Amino acid sequence: MMPRGWRQSVPLQVALGALALAVGAMMWALVTAFRTEAIPDPPSTVVGSIENIRGRVARPKSDIEAAVDNDVFSVERSAPNAPYRMSGEADPNAKAAPQPDKPMVLGTAVATDGRHFATLQLRDGRPTLVRVGDKIGEWTVRSIDRGKVVLVSTGGIRAEISVTNPGI
Repeated sequence: MMPRGWRQSVPLQVALGALALAVGAMMWALVTAFRTEAIPDPPSTVVGSIENIRGRVARPKSDIEAAVDNDVFSVERSAPNAPYRMSGEADPNAKAAPQPDKPMVLGTAVATDGRHFATLQLRDGRPTLVRVGDKIGEWTVRSIDRGKVVLVSTGGIRAEISVTNPGI
């Protein structure tokens, strides 16, 4: 019972078209939301079977007499000569490896662009100009700062060495 003018009205026709599109979009979203895809069957696995249960692995027989003869609480038992140590634990009786001779730092130069260098000298050697990553003797230069050099030996020992006589 709409007046004739309303059916021919462009805004009303646009609004009805938008309503139809909205209802269609809502129906599509509902159908998509409730549609489920088939779940694939999982691969079959056998956790246990009668064949596995019946086929036992033969264990070696226990030597009960040897266990009784080596009584843990026996008076004759004594502690072992070397205590048990975990893997990676240092041997307390082992002698420390001799540390390589540390070079003497004669001077350092620190540049703003990262090209630092230092002058190092081994005990009876000539002064050597080194940069980060260079080797001198058994030592590798890790970093150079103002007045000090950080070195690491081939054995992993870290040493910070300062300039011996700064300003001379």
